Amino acid sequence: MLYKELITRKNQLDQQIQELQKKLSTYPGGYLLCVQNGKYIKNIHVNNGVNTYIPKKKLSFTRTLAKKKYLTAVLDDLLIEQQAIDSFLKHYHNYTPNTQKLLESPTYRKMISSSFKPLSDELAQWSVEAYEKNPAHPDQLRHPCFSGHIVRSKSEALIDQALFSHQIPFRYECALKFDELTFYPDFTIRHPDTGQIFYWEHFGMMDSSSYSQNAFQKLQIYSAHGYIPTINLIVSFETRNHPLTTEKIETLIQQYFL
Repeated sequence: MLYKELITRKNQLDQQIQELQKKLSTYPGGYLLCVQNGKYIKNIHVNNGVNTYIPKKKLSFTRTLAKKKYLTAVLDDLLIEQQAIDSFLKHYHNYTPNTQKLLESPTYRKMISSSFKPLSDELAQWSVEAYEKNPAHPDQLRHPCFSGHIVRSKSEALIDQALFSHQIPFRYECALKFDELTFYPDFTIRHPDTGQIFYWEHFGMMDSSSYSQNAFQKLQIYSAHGYIPTINLIVSFETRNHPLTTEKIETLIQQYFL
C-alpha cells in the first residue's frame, strides 16, 4: 500500500512542480537579499552577479521578489521530496511484501488462518456456512486473503484482511435480494457483539463518470430498501489519485464494530 500511496504523491508532486516552475517564470530575474544594516534592513536585488539597492519607494518590487524567494523555497522543498520518492521507488518497485508471499502460499494461508477465528461460535459458523455467491466474472477473482476468500481488487483484499484480523465475521459477495433484483455487496458483515448485519460497498473508480453514476444509482437502490450509508451501509471510495488506505479502513472498522 505504501508503494501505491507514494506513486500517488509522486504524481501530485510532478504537477505541483510543473505549475510552480511555470509561475516562477513570470517573476523578475534575480533574487532578493535582505541585509541587516544597524537598526535597519537593506533590501538588495541580486541579478547576474550584480547587487542593486532597492529603495523604499519600490516596496512593491521588493514584495514581488520576496514572494518569488518564498515560492522558490517551496519549489526546492518539493524537488527534494520528489528526489527522495524517486529514490525509494527505484529500490522498492521490484520488492514483493512478505505478507503477499504468505497470502500467495496456500499452505501458509491455511496455517495462519487457523489463528484468526471469531469469538462467537454462532457467528463463526455463519461466516463459514455455504452461501450464494456472485457468479459474474470469476476470472477477476485474483487476490487471495487469509480469510480464504479470493477477492477482485487489492483494496478489497485490505478490507478483507482488516475485518479478519479484528475477528469480525463476514462474507464476501454474498447474495442480497431486493424483490426481483439481486445485489452482491462486497462484504456482508455481522457485528461481533450484537450480530447486527451491515453491508460494506467499496467503490474503487470514482474518477470514472460512468462508474460513479452507477455507484450512486446503486446507493439509491440500497437506500430505497432501508440500507442507509453511515447507518447500516458502510461505503468507501477511491480514485486514482486518492487510493483507499489502511488508515481509512481501520477508522471505519473502529467506528462501526469496535
